[in-house]
Amino acid sequence: MEAIEFYLWEGEVRYRVNGQERKLAQGDREIIEFVLDTLGRYFPEALAALNEECAASEANKRYFDFRRVDLFIRCNFAEHDTLSFDIAQGVIHFEDVKCPMRGICKHEGKICKPRFKMPVPNEEGRVAALYSRGLTVDEIACALRKSIKTVKNQLSSITKRLHLNRTRDLIKIFSVYNGFTLWE
Repeated sequence: MEAIEFYLWEGEVRYRVNGQERKLAQGDREIIEFVLDTLGRYFPEALAALNEECAASEANKRYFDFRRVDLFIRCNFAEHDTLSFDIAQGVIHFEDVKCPMRGICKHEGKICKPRFKMPVPNEEGRVAALYSRGLTVDEIACALRKSIKTVKNQLSSITKRLHLNRTRDLIKIFSVYNGFTLWE
């Protein structure tokens, strides 16, 4: 996916990609599917809240998908930021959107400023956290009193579960999303 910058213009979500500006529309399937897939993978509480908020549109799947992504963008990327893209290299970069409802909105911490959840068991989560901080497999094995083979297997399992191309991509995910909360 190309690098994308979202912003609001006259009440509409617009975006810039490859120097071209466009209005977000139902036909922007690549963007919509990427955002929904990322939410399902890393921000399940945000996706559940969006599903609930947009439930009245559920009968029309394309419009339902569009409404969920439109609302998510308004809450998390609507500032026109020329320093960094909102989506780049397959990762969502959140902005601190100025909102008059900040502090009292029922969606804060869910749709707005959602919490990142990594779908991994606690043991694998510890391995991933140490790896993302720059420790080697040998250092992780020593710190957690595991075999090197177990650490390698756990890193491989996490990489597959998160649909990442390489284990090194864990570092990017952790650094962008500022840590994680393990599944209960």
